Amino acid sequence: MKKIFALTLMAAALMLLPSQRVSAQYFDHLALGITVGVDGFGLELAAPLGGQFQVRAGYSMLPPMWKPHKEFNFEETAEHTQKLVDIEAITKLGGANLMFDWHPAGAGFFITAGMYAGSSKILTVRNRTPFLDEEDWGTEGIMVGNTMVTTDEKGIAQGSLHVWPVRPYVGIGYGNAIKATKRVGFNVELGTCFTGGYKVMVTGENTETFEKGTVRVTSADVNNEDKGILDKMGKFPVLPLLKFGLFIRLF
Repeated sequence: MKKIFALTLMAAALMLLPSQRVSAQYFDHLALGITVGVDGFGLELAAPLGGQFQVRAGYSMLPPMWKPHKEFNFEETAEHTQKLVDIEAITKLGGANLMFDWHPAGAGFFITAGMYAGSSKILTVRNRTPFLDEEDWGTEGIMVGNTMVTTDEKGIAQGSLHVWPVRPYVGIGYGNAIKATKRVGFNVELGTCFTGGYKVMVTGENTETFEKGTVRVTSADVNNEDKGILDKMGKFPVLPLLKFGLFIRLF
């Protein structure tokens, strides 16, 4: 992780070196943009840093009302019977971001480096409605392999996908978020966040190791019925991102 942070900071520092072809002053213009991409919908502010460089800062999120759901069959632990449980997913891929763009030719193609900062939980899955009797809330739950996922005091059992809360980012793109000669600008970028791998965590107890609390679920914990996907996710350290932005120069 230290190497990734160092490389990101070095790239950002190189982008801040004075340009020999300065066509704009530092922070003498400001643009506000609307963005849409894998990280959700967002707002960004952009300002020039000389002729070839720009800085962008913003925040993005997926609409909280977007919660896809599907029914799955689980063994509930109160009576040890199979039940259909309606599971919903809540995605939190966005967060605050800070980017430094370098336009080698002064416009068009650019290289960007920066970071995203947000919740370490980028995905939460939980039952939409209680599936146990009220007296079993907080003590019983469902079995996921050899892990019992315990419900809370409202009868909700949940698991989450965890990554680094601060995620270095590098990418390439085309367009210009802000330009002194134009009122409207746009950009499109394709890049990747460094996540440190994906960990599936649940609140409950591992019935083999007797670990309690916030427990990580691996492929071994589900008897490899996932065909090793959980373990492979833990070794996949990046999150690809595609994003579009439309900007209006404020001054």
